[in-house]
Amino acid sequence: MSTTPTHTHDYRQPQAVAAEPRRERGTSPWLWALLILVLVAAPAWWWIRNSQENMAPIPATTTNTDTTMPQPLPEASNQRPATMVRHTSPKPAPALRDRDARPLASNPVPAYPARALRSGVEGSVTARLQVDAQGRVSDAEIVGRSGDRDRELDRAVLNTVRGWRFEPAVHDGRAVATTVQLPVEFRAAQ
Repeated sequence: MSTTPTHTHDYRQPQAVAAEPRRERGTSPWLWALLILVLVAAPAWWWIRNSQENMAPIPATTTNTDTTMPQPLPEASNQRPATMVRHTSPKPAPALRDRDARPLASNPVPAYPARALRSGVEGSVTARLQVDAQGRVSDAEIVGRSGDRDRELDRAVLNTVRGWRFEPAVHDGRAVATTVQLPVEFRAAQ
């Protein structure tokens, strides 16, 4: 009898391999740098964007364009030379024109409520909007109605105009808060 070593191996079962120890990796320095950049850039961008909205136009200053030079007086033998100086007051800067708040062209038009349109409800709604110095609607209320009085028309106007933006009103060269009356007509097409 021969004693030959027999090797049996079942190829259907995975062979156990010694597990290689996993090295725990920390967070990449590049990822930290990117996070810090975002945390600095995002607030800076927000501040710049919002501070530009608050800026009112700066009035242009005018300069005196009179180029004539004063002429010296003739000298006397025992006096020091003297010169004449013309004193002129600077011209005042042109006053900026006051203007009312103007709605932006990108503002959506209030939608005709479907139920009111099917029912044939028509009329006009007047809303009073409080517009702040940044051009945002801070408050809106219905102040007048004509034609059919339907609360759906009121809601359609208020829901739409609360998201509107305006070019702010200007008084003495500065953006100011103001009130705007906005009439909206609801007419079914004939």
